[in-house]
Amino acid sequence: MAPIGTLIGPVASPRNYKARIVAGLLGLDLSTTPEFQMGVDNKAPEYLAKYPAGKVPVFEGADGFSLTDSSAIAYYVASKAGSDSPLLGQTPEETAEILQFIFFAEADFTPAALGTIGPLLKFSPFIRPAHQQAEEQFFRFLGVLNTLLIDRTFLVGERITIADAVVVCDLIKTFTYYLEEADRKKYRNLTRYFKTMVAQPAFKAVIGDVVLCKER
Repeated sequence: MAPIGTLIGPVASPRNYKARIVAGLLGLDLSTTPEFQMGVDNKAPEYLAKYPAGKVPVFEGADGFSLTDSSAIAYYVASKAGSDSPLLGQTPEETAEILQFIFFAEADFTPAALGTIGPLLKFSPFIRPAHQQAEEQFFRFLGVLNTLLIDRTFLVGERITIADAVVVCDLIKTFTYYLEEADRKKYRNLTRYFKTMVAQPAFKAVIGDVVLCKER
């Protein structure tokens, strides 16, 4: 099968993982750019001429269609299986719930996670009031997910959907850099869910082995 397109951006990135996991779940071929250099290639004039915001990853389809934003790309790849794609929900209600989790992950959880973990990873300066506020939101949102997952194996319905691919990828740095063993026990439902998902063949083929945080 010919590739449906190329995912342009650094391959070792949770944002890059989303569409690749979706492609793997559907048996689709999606090319990547292992040689891509973040901060170099996405600032090149020819790149900015096509994608002025300099965002990564971007998708360039075999048919000429292009798209930015990791979750939008993952959703588009999921749609390539047709209107009855198993990753997009079995009913309008499930599809709406999937979108709810995607928006939650992108608009609510990820900014709080970046504000919490960013200073640890030197992505941003440590400013105590801002970090404290972000961390409070971060743990509150983890609590929301932990409660929702009390009696769920998957976020929506009884099978993996794109919501799982997006949310799990947005949780990777949380589990590898910030949640120590005591935290994982506190959020045991979320931890069980995350460990179950990253052990799935399509996830593991992209992400590899996930080493959980020992000390932040």
